[in-house]
Amino acid sequence: MSYVYAVARLRSMENRFLDASFFARLIDSATLDDALKSLGETVYAQGISGAPDAGGFDRIIDGELIAACDDLKRFVPDKELVDLCRMPHDFNNVKVILKSLFKAREGGERRYDLLSRLGAVDTESLIMALEGEEYGFLPYRLGDVIPRCWSLWEQTKDPQCVETVLDGHLFAAMLELARELEGKLKTGAVTRWVEHKIDAENLRNAVRLQRMGCDPAAALPFFHKGGTIGPGDAARLMGEPLESWSKSLSHTGIGAALEVSQERADVQVTLSEISKALDGYLIRVLEKAKYSTSAPENVILYLLRKEEEARNLRIALVCVANGLNREFARRLLSHGR
Repeated sequence: MSYVYAVARLRSMENRFLDASFFARLIDSATLDDALKSLGETVYAQGISGAPDAGGFDRIIDGELIAACDDLKRFVPDKELVDLCRMPHDFNNVKVILKSLFKAREGGERRYDLLSRLGAVDTESLIMALEGEEYGFLPYRLGDVIPRCWSLWEQTKDPQCVETVLDGHLFAAMLELARELEGKLKTGAVTRWVEHKIDAENLRNAVRLQRMGCDPAAALPFFHKGGTIGPGDAARLMGEPLESWSKSLSHTGIGAALEVSQERADVQVTLSEISKALDGYLIRVLEKAKYSTSAPENVILYLLRKEEEARNLRIALVCVANGLNREFARRLLSHGR
């Protein structure tokens, strides 16, 4: 099916992205009210009515992301492209529900206030299936893995182990959906993007685990299959100084994204900027699609840029609302335009 019309619509929608000059003004706002007034002059205006509290801007940002996904589903021929980008939010919701149920099993209260509206699956459906142990109603073949999560929790009482299992299943499900799409789209770009997404997550995990002093051999279960960098290779990186990782991965495209580690000595800044660099790399993987008038991967590229915009807004608004260091926040901003 042709994507010429869909790409033309996306090009028009891209004109509404917030640019670097807007974020420069936003982050210099004296108060949160001033920042929200500036935001009210953009496509986010519809969600601002009601004068939200200091945390209310999350609802505004999420609302715009959901509206963007809904818009795309009205004209994108293969709506699974949108669902592919929303799938991580579904899995995060499953994690939230399971953690709540784990606490309830130990006598605590169930809390679902951290559930996200950004997933493709209705949160009430997820809650009902997990609470009622009706795992056959779960999407993405989650019914096959949830019993394993419960067994692992009962053995270890460690939610991180459960999250790792779910992350591995997420990437397997994303690869499966991407390959199904490739059968129709006749392009390898979508699958390659998922593979690079797995690489990026493995490198994030490697940085975190190295900072925690974790032994590389013990860290192996925290790395996921399916990427271009194998779990064993990701674990071996932990035995090297972080500053040398970009050289060790110079044969890959993602290696250059880690060069930022050579520029900063502060641990927290390094972690934040590496995460920012990896997010930027996942956008660049698809950027050549912008020169095509019919490439389906433009759908994913648009949503990645919309998510980048959302991250920038959260950083800027949290900084203004809490009086944080403006220069530190500026370094965390990324601008695709």
